[in-house]
Amino acid sequence: MKRILLLVFSLTIFISCSKDDSASIIGNASADGGNVVSGITVKLYNESASLVESTTTSSEGDFSFTGLEAGNYYVGATVTIDGNVWDTGNTPQLVYVSDEIVKEVALTLNQK
Repeated sequence: MKRILLLVFSLTIFISCSKDDSASIIGNASADGGNVVSGITVKLYNESASLVESTTTSSEGDFSFTGLEAGNYYVGATVTIDGNVWDTGNTPQLVYVSDEIVKEVALTLNQK
């Protein structure tokens, strides 16, 4: 009986401590000196520069990518304001995430 209780207790602890191995990148983006924060397109690329996911910022400029596998990612952003393109340029930010890490990123877009 003690062995059964010990086995059940051990399994409970193991299940409650297991990781889901998913990471997140959250952040905030702004353009035009902070005057524009919503509607900015934020793109997430993997290490081989293939597009993984794309989203747009909220009214506060917030964005997030969740459920990511461990690895290196590039985050870039762009928005058009009155016919002028604002973006992060040719050097998007490199972000490494692993396991259950939440990585915070701040993006400032510049006019092209």
